[in-house]
Amino acid sequence: MAMKTLIRCLFCCAVMLFLPIHTHASSAGVDEKELFARLDQYIAERSKYEARKENKLKQLKLEVSNTTDGKRKLQLYHQIYREYYTFRYDSAMTYANLGLQLAVKRHDEYYIHLNQINSAAVLSTGGFYSQAEDSLLSMDTQRMSSQLLQYYYYTLTWVYNYWASFCENSQYKGYYTDKKKFYLAKSIQYMDNKKSALYYYLSGEMEFITHPSGKKELDYYMEALEMSPVNARVHASSAYGVARYYLSKGETELYEKYIVEAAISDIVCPLKENLALQEFSTYLYKKNPKYSKRAARYIKCSMEDAQFYNNRLRMVEISRILPLITETNHQTEVRQNRIVTAFLVVVSVLSLCFLALAFFAFKQNKRLSKSRKEVKSQNTLLEELNGKLLNTNKLRETYMRLFMDISAVYIKKLDDYRKLVSRKIKAKQTGDLLTAINSYKLAEEEAVNFYIRFDKAFMELYPNFVDEFNQLLLPDKQIVLPAPNSLTKEVRIFALMRLGVTDGQELATLLFYSTQTIYNYKSAMRRRAKNVETFDADINKLCHVIS
Repeated sequence: MAMKTLIRCLFCCAVMLFLPIHTHASSAGVDEKELFARLDQYIAERSKYEARKENKLKQLKLEVSNTTDGKRKLQLYHQIYREYYTFRYDSAMTYANLGLQLAVKRHDEYYIHLNQINSAAVLSTGGFYSQAEDSLLSMDTQRMSSQLLQYYYYTLTWVYNYWASFCENSQYKGYYTDKKKFYLAKSIQYMDNKKSALYYYLSGEMEFITHPSGKKELDYYMEALEMSPVNARVHASSAYGVARYYLSKGETELYEKYIVEAAISDIVCPLKENLALQEFSTYLYKKNPKYSKRAARYIKCSMEDAQFYNNRLRMVEISRILPLITETNHQTEVRQNRIVTAFLVVVSVLSLCFLALAFFAFKQNKRLSKSRKEVKSQNTLLEELNGKLLNTNKLRETYMRLFMDISAVYIKKLDDYRKLVSRKIKAKQTGDLLTAINSYKLAEEEAVNFYIRFDKAFMELYPNFVDEFNQLLLPDKQIVLPAPNSLTKEVRIFALMRLGVTDGQELATLLFYSTQTIYNYKSAMRRRAKNVETFDADINKLCHVIS
């Protein structure tokens, strides 16, 4: 009888000891358990919403292939671009370029501007902020309709929004935030519909910048939220704005409610360029270590989305918090395993309890094994990300070494030449010096070395340049390279123009030609172009995104 009583007491202690592992505290105003269950359900159904998106895209692509109407094809290209914009980076860029090519061919100014803006928008979400800015600021706004101007300024707003986020802990954050504010005001100014969900959302963003945590900010976001369906991007953005407002007020229960609403909207859209789930996982991790497993699961989903879209900003942000969440999750599991082991030692003298606790330990070890697999999977993601960063650094080091080698050679030759001049002057051999100068072949010798080094470096940096350049030329006028990694004289001029060297005198100096020779080569190449009017501008668009 006493033995039974002892076993019963030990069992009750065990239940009380491990109960916190399986329970979560519920908020007074928000049922936390229900909130988590709702979010988990949508995460489990992500593939369903992705399949719906893919099916819609398939139908649009089928319609494109079956239409011969150029105007309709431009409309369909834009529709496909909009579907891909926050779903898949490479595909969005592809259809923006297809739309631009067709618009240029048809001389459709509206769609030329529209697709140029589309391309810049995709560049900004992909992390190419400087390229996006250059592309947008080079456009002629005087020839745009008010509708396009609104979209143009809206796109500039988000370029600087992403840039400010990238510079979160930098002195430049304020500069880009001011830029965002300026163009956001312009975007709101050119909106035709002052009663739309987008108008209220953008007004909320303006209030957030100018009067953060003000009641008016919340009113705008709530209006936009109520007016938009759950599968709209503005719904997700508005819910995120409401969540951010309540977090600033310390109302964490309402923050959790609306950040989950934003995450669900991202899933339903579906958006791969998302932020809500990433921030919610970070919030849970900081709130209490007991949420570390859940936070790890959510941050893993965010990383998968960022890699699917190829969003560099999100991958960098996630890489900062992912190791911390992973380690905390691992430590929690380790602590739980230690508790189980200690408990087994205490009750090992009782055979019946030993069997019961051995079974329990088996279950816990199984959970720990699953956790280790998750840790391994997350470490694999980190290794992939670090590999990409390492390749980037290696490329930078390669071209820095090339620059140093070239500079060292020229410094050595200049010093040798200085010594020669000094020696001749001291020896009063001015005649010999004059003869040496007149016969000096440095320019010719170094021109050859410069061409070899430049061609190799440029082709490694832009391996597809010649192929894309040939696409601008007539079929029977295309360039054939004399050898791998060796450019022709004409291509070398346009390679330098792609790098930003456009002045004729500067080109002549770098290539050891006269300005007239440069002019002749450029004129001859223009006569071989498919579109003479846009040829120079097209050069700057070549190899714009490097994968």
